[in-house]
Amino acid sequence: MALWDDIAKSAKDAAAYTMKKTEELTSIAKIKMSIHSEENNLDKCFAEIGSLYYAYQRQGEDHTSEIAALLMEADQAQAKIKCLRDSLAKLQKSVICPGCSAQVTTEYDFCPLCGAKLKEEEAHQNEADNETDEEA
Repeated sequence: MALWDDIAKSAKDAAAYTMKKTEELTSIAKIKMSIHSEENNLDKCFAEIGSLYYAYQRQGEDHTSEIAALLMEADQAQAKIKCLRDSLAKLQKSVICPGCSAQVTTEYDFCPLCGAKLKEEEAHQNEADNETDEEA
């Protein structure tokens, strides 16, 4: 009976691990879709700002208030993108480089792309989170 109990426990552990990884991948995919959506929104804001500025330059139409509203919308989209990228990095057990904004694994002290020093507290916090996740 002990053999069957071990097999059943191993199967339950494998199923739990698979479910956890599936949830992680689903969360990652949702965040990536949200980032893409916000980037599209940002592109639309920039295009509209350019169009309004062009109208101002060519026809003298004043679109200052519309441009100001679009600038605020663009700032909000950029803030959302930053927050989403931070969340994505945390899920993927990495950090965002303060120098070039690249996503870098926590095994590096310096960014392999630009050489900027990665924030030690973030890297060490993510490593601690990894160890806690592995123990659970």
